[in-house]
Amino acid sequence: MQQLVARLRGSKRDPFIVFLAAAAVIFLLYWVILGRRETIEVPTAVQQSLYSDYALMTGHDPDDEAKTKLIDDYVANELLFREAVERGMHMTDLTTKQRLIDRVRFMISGAPAEPTEDTLMAWYAEHPRDYRAEPSLTLRHVFFEQKPADVDSLLRTLESGGTVQGNDFWMGRELDNYGHSVIRAMFGEEFLETLSKLPEGKWVGPLKSTRGWHLVLVTGKGDERLLSYPEARDEVRQDYLTAEAASIVAKEVARLKEDYAIRVE
Repeated sequence: MQQLVARLRGSKRDPFIVFLAAAAVIFLLYWVILGRRETIEVPTAVQQSLYSDYALMTGHDPDDEAKTKLIDDYVANELLFREAVERGMHMTDLTTKQRLIDRVRFMISGAPAEPTEDTLMAWYAEHPRDYRAEPSLTLRHVFFEQKPADVDSLLRTLESGGTVQGNDFWMGRELDNYGHSVIRAMFGEEFLETLSKLPEGKWVGPLKSTRGWHLVLVTGKGDERLLSYPEARDEVRQDYLTAEAASIVAKEVARLKEDYAIRVE
């Protein structure tokens, strides 16, 4: 022990001890500066915003599985954004954040190899629920910015084949075979639900939508159905290529996660 103490006291003259001390300092600095784990915050406000956007797009609130995916996607985007900065793509405009994320995704995944027809048919067979035509409606309507007066008289005119002058509507008066999601986006969920319950061939109204008031004649309803492979082929190809690219990106995101602490409030 006395020899060790004496050696330490004389370390200023001992090159080996000086080397060990310098190495220890360098390692400590490396751990403090580069070895730290950053935290990605997913606060409640962000989660609620993600859920609200999902509900707006789909017409229903996300279940637990969808919520988990929304948060995972948010964390993945944050990781990819930080990776974009780490790769030197510094930009001060915050509106370019998504653009940076997309650029890093493409840099990581590149262009997947073009699939064979057999590969696409196998993908189609494995994902039949993804290639269904949604329920649709065909209708005629007269649009009013304000609730019309003397509605009974207007309806009688329309039922007898006459013309009723309303306000101009940007998509016209005839909506042929429009999917439920399109009608929901144009007029709102309540309007869609009302249309779905209406009998065919009878003028009704006025019905309130997010845009105004309508006298409506439903002339056809299309059921949900499985698209044939030729009908869905282009969509199948795009889905396959997207999944291949996403798989490559997911592996890189998993690697990047090792350098971060993820905290979901």
